[in-house]
Formats: sequence, structure tokens, C-alpha cells
Amino acid sequence: MFKIKYLPTGHVFLIPEKDAKLLKEKSPDEYLILEKNGKKFKDKTKIKQSEETNSILSKVIDRSSK
Repeated sequence: MFKIKYLPTGHVFLIPEKDAKLLKEKSPDEYLILEKNGKKFKDKTKIKQSEETNSILSKVIDRSSK
């Protein structure tokens, strides 16, 4: 059994392994695996960076230098 967290709402679920992997494959940015079979697990998620061109952030940060 896996304990996963749905990031947009913060709800935590205890679900079977195959279902947890299926959810993680479909939307990896929305789910975080907290435990695998009762053992704590550090799941790595990528933080989305907005690509809006009209925002102030895009005018302040120069992303072309990366």
C-alpha cells in the first residue's frame, strides 16, 4: 500500500501500488508519494515554472542566460 498526497487539495490517500503508480504516471505534478509499504519515501517532484510573457516576473528574470 502506498500513501500519496494530492497536492492541489492536500488530501492524503492510502491506495494499492498499481493505482498509485498509474496516478503518478498520468499526472506527476499533482501527486506526491509519502510512504511505500509503511516506510517513508522521498518523492522528487519538479516545480512548474510559468511561461507567461505578460507577467512582471518574465520581465525581471532573464531566462536566456541559463
